[in-house]
Amino acid sequence: MRAIRQFLLVLSTGYILFYFSELLFWARLRPGDSLPDWLATWLAYSLAGFAFLCLLSYFRVSDIWGLFLAGAAFGWLTEGLLVQTAYEILPLSLSFTGLAWHALITVWVGWYAILRSLVSPNRWATLLLSASIGAGYGLWAISWWLEPDGGIASLAEFAAFSFSATLPLLLACWLFNWSASTPFIPHRWVILVIAALFALYFFIVTIPAAPLSAAVLPVLLALVYLGLRRQRGYADRRPLLESLPGKVPAWKYLSLLAIPATGTLVYALALKMGIQVHTNLVLYFITTPLGFILFGYSLYRSWRGPVAPVETG
Repeated sequence: MRAIRQFLLVLSTGYILFYFSELLFWARLRPGDSLPDWLATWLAYSLAGFAFLCLLSYFRVSDIWGLFLAGAAFGWLTEGLLVQTAYEILPLSLSFTGLAWHALITVWVGWYAILRSLVSPNRWATLLLSASIGAGYGLWAISWWLEPDGGIASLAEFAAFSFSATLPLLLACWLFNWSASTPFIPHRWVILVIAALFALYFFIVTIPAAPLSAAVLPVLLALVYLGLRRQRGYADRRPLLESLPGKVPAWKYLSLLAIPATGTLVYALALKMGIQVHTNLVLYFITTPLGFILFGYSLYRSWRGPVAPVETG
């Protein structure tokens, strides 16, 4: 049973990361999309999610700054290992999307804030957060209207894509909550196999495609390691993974549908008013420097030590 729970924890985490990193990012059904491709991408995110969960568990990450460092590792494994976008426009590409989207939006907001809101005593927390995410999602989606590889999806197409992508998110969050009640302690051989797969991929695929990765990625991951290593000294603090599971009313999971509902409303208003704005540039200009700032501050906080314990409830 424990092995099943841990397997489902990885898969559910993988879908949450996949949803906020890919589905919300592309915000539409693209010509080359297919169910097998989505399943393969979900599996890739589950592998990266496994590494992310291992970092949280092994280093007993107990605050949002350690979480950002683990999120940075996840972001750079995704964008610097599995694909090679992290080396396209150095140094800015180190932040967008590894830090600015994956660590900040996917991990901090999509994974942690959503899961925390579900177990929060505030009955409106998930609904308000989901509606806010949905509004930002709708504004982001209209930026594809002006991109060469984008296009204007009809309101029906956008709504169908958004709701169909979000429905599995409800199940993923429920599965995470159920499976996370058991401590995540994977067998050593599983960790070694996954690490070997990543290393093999790095040497066979990543380095030939982006030779700079041989020097850049190890340094980035070493910085994360040095920062997270300090987290293990805070044994008196409750790890974040232990604070996320709890009793969640069924209707709270339904509150997640506010993401596609609010996003579709914003999208509909933009269509009706004929608004065409490079909203993506606004996000780039804000989050790219913010990603660097948060990463630097997270390293600083890891060495300085915690100020207050993580609130639970």
